[in-house]
Amino acid sequence: MISIRLRSRISRQELDERVGKVVGDDAYNVLLTGPSRVFMPDGRPLCVYLPGAMRDVVTDEQYSALHSLRVVKTANRGAASGSERVAVGEQKRHYAMHVSSSVIGALDPGGTFKFCRLTAWTGKNLPQWEALRPALQAVAGAMREHVPERYAAQMEEIEQTHPDWVVPGTPFTTVTVNNTYPTGVHTDKGDLDKGFSTIFCLRRGEYTGGRFVFPEFRVAVDLQDGDLILMDAHQWHGNTAIVCACGEKRTAYCDACGAERISVVSYMRTAMTKCGSEAEEIGRAREYRERTKGVVR
Repeated sequence: MISIRLRSRISRQELDERVGKVVGDDAYNVLLTGPSRVFMPDGRPLCVYLPGAMRDVVTDEQYSALHSLRVVKTANRGAASGSERVAVGEQKRHYAMHVSSSVIGALDPGGTFKFCRLTAWTGKNLPQWEALRPALQAVAGAMREHVPERYAAQMEEIEQTHPDWVVPGTPFTTVTVNNTYPTGVHTDKGDLDKGFSTIFCLRRGEYTGGRFVFPEFRVAVDLQDGDLILMDAHQWHGNTAIVCACGEKRTAYCDACGAERISVVSYMRTAMTKCGSEAEEIGRAREYRERTKGVVR
């Protein structure tokens, strides 16, 4: 494995011009092609790239579960959707482009949900969620080996989190599954600052692009099927456009040629340490619904 210490970053003005946008190949001049450990100019780890680390780990059953999530769409990815937020009708809320992005596992309170809970898909598909554990445990093992300090820091928080919300044998509570759309330049929010995020990629069919880029540091990696990257998700990152074998730019799975890029992002939600047990949170949910019954919002 090679180690790279970056010496510089682009100007804030140049970075601001890229935020929320899908970058092109002109956004990087270093492309990682083999096992790599990359450090920022101040010496902090930016990422560890592990080609093929998940290739013999992910099963057909696990792929099927992740592939099935392509039909779940959301307009709440903000800058990560690579599109501008627009108002819909007379609503005050603004929405970005609908993309195939699903959060599975556990979530802390947010929005109209004043309690901790499993996401809707997770609750309805517990066998599939549990079937993903071995893959997530393999990711955890790679994290423990290659970024032990970040792994230990995250495990300290996990040990303070009720086990009802933790993926057993991992430092993770939550997973985001993105399917075949290029993310605009963004930073992740809500996950543990002192920890690390992880992404493994599953590819099907033929496509070009979709390269994962840290534009501030002009570093990129073309994640292949089964590749894993451990990374600081609080640094600016995004993807280049995806062009399938049909010649079309894709923002979703291609039914015509089967081009597909699934990225599986595993992390810890910071506020999960404040959650009670599942039974306690269900009680809170019932109390909240009783208290707000009939309230017009």
